[in-house]
Amino acid sequence: MPDYGIYENGTLIARFAAPMIVRPNQPIFGSDTLSLKRTSRRRTAHRWEVETNLEPLTMGANDLFVNMVTRGYTETVTITVPQNYGVILKRTSVSTPTAVGDQGATSVTVSGNTGLIPKGTFVRFATHSKVYITTADLTGNGDVGVYPALREDVTGTFNHRDDVLMPCFYDLDTIIGMAYVDGILMDNGKVKLIERL
Repeated sequence: MPDYGIYENGTLIARFAAPMIVRPNQPIFGSDTLSLKRTSRRRTAHRWEVETNLEPLTMGANDLFVNMVTRGYTETVTITVPQNYGVILKRTSVSTPTAVGDQGATSVTVSGNTGLIPKGTFVRFATHSKVYITTADLTGNGDVGVYPALREDVTGTFNHRDDVLMPCFYDLDTIIGMAYVDGILMDNGKVKLIERL
């Protein structure tokens, strides 16, 4: 299984453990009319949020402890985005494709791809740090939908396997520090990470 978790200087310092939630946060305003007709409007702002447990640590607990204390709630933390299990089972693409797309577009043109990049794959383009998902399967080259709409122009390579890195902040509800169980196991319980925009 891939090493999804918190990284520091290219080294995994804390592995994600179940239960885990990866959710989009996009403000939606809705109301009901007197006839009970529902009206709603979605804003364009969007960020990913990961709420997860961390694998309890013994020997490497000091790395996570120092990371949490020094980064706190204001400094960037790097994580690998956990791909959906269905995506892992279906994907066959091992290539490093390139993509082109314009700011505001909901699709990109992909070239240099061999194999299948399944619908629901998290991707990150070389030109900026925002993370997207594909909204359709793509076998080989062609156009593929992405969500949310592109925040910037896209050109160049993109990551789509277990190498999608996302800059995050620790959420204000995350306990920063040491929390020990059973004497030697550091276990901070749930950690929430929010995408840095």
